[in-house]
Amino acid sequence: MADEKQPNRGPAKSEEERIARKRAAARRYRESHADEIREKLRQWKAANPDKVKEYAARFRDQHREQIRKENRDRERARAAKARKAEAARERRRVAARERYAADPEAHSEYQRERRRAQRAADPEGYREAKKQRNKRWRDGHRDEQNAKLRAKRRDNPEPKRAAAEKYYAEHGDKVRERRREYYWANHEKQLESQRRWRAAEKRRRDVGLPPRRLHRVLAAERAANHTEADEFFSRPRFRDEILAMRHGPRPTEAEIARLERDNERARAAHAFAMADDPTYPMTASDRRAVERARAAQRHQDAINAEEARLDAIARAINDQLRVEPRRSSPIGEAEPVQPISAPATRGISR
Repeated sequence: MADEKQPNRGPAKSEEERIARKRAAARRYRESHADEIREKLRQWKAANPDKVKEYAARFRDQHREQIRKENRDRERARAAKARKAEAARERRRVAARERYAADPEAHSEYQRERRRAQRAADPEGYREAKKQRNKRWRDGHRDEQNAKLRAKRRDNPEPKRAAAEKYYAEHGDKVRERRREYYWANHEKQLESQRRWRAAEKRRRDVGLPPRRLHRVLAAERAANHTEADEFFSRPRFRDEILAMRHGPRPTEAEIARLERDNERARAAHAFAMADDPTYPMTASDRRAVERARAAQRHQDAINAEEARLDAIARAINDQLRVEPRRSSPIGEAEPVQPISAPATRGISR
């Protein structure tokens, strides 16, 4: 074309002009044969993967700082773009909330009209999109929905129990097979759970706690309990009631006797558990004697420990104040005096 800049056909006047002409010719060739060059490059890379890998490694080693700078710039640009997009989304959310707050009915009508138009334009696509929206909502509120279902089934367990019984009656073999598979797939986990339960029961029996008794409380009973608790704690109290609650009623003779019997039983059970021979029946006096002996032994152990501590302190003070060195072989204790035996005589002494 006449208006296009034609390359200079004359000889180059300098080395710089020659290099510029050569670069321009190469650029024009690349632009006019871009697809051909791209295909040849792809074929060469596929035929020489080792050379491509070697060239990439050499390029990374030679241009490490440049690559790092480009990566930092790219990440900064990506983060800035993400912040900008999030700010735009937040502005749209704020504007949408403001529009909804200004006229909720108009917003609801607009949503209904839009859903009707979508349903009419693509019924299958609308149903699939609605299904996906519901699934995303359930996935995001799974814990909340499960808690509501548990509360509903706890308040009214009969429908779930009836459905479970019906399913078990129709698919009993499958249920039992799944239970067996789960048990053997989690065999060690099941055994560990059983061991923890037995250990907890043993600790409960050792400390004398009663067995755990729990029962299901339905909604009506729970509401009645809450109502009674509110009435009890919210009603005003008179001075006599406050004094009675503060000091408490005096126990009766029967209650005191029952408490003493319970204490005796608890002490007997503890002594029986701590006895060296649990099979030997111990009376109350035997148990008291054992307790006294153990208390005396503990007292004697405390005395011995205190004497050892005082001896160590005295030895340390003696070493600090000693003038002469300590003898290497201490003098042994003197032998006890032998008793004088009576002379062996015969007859009457005169």
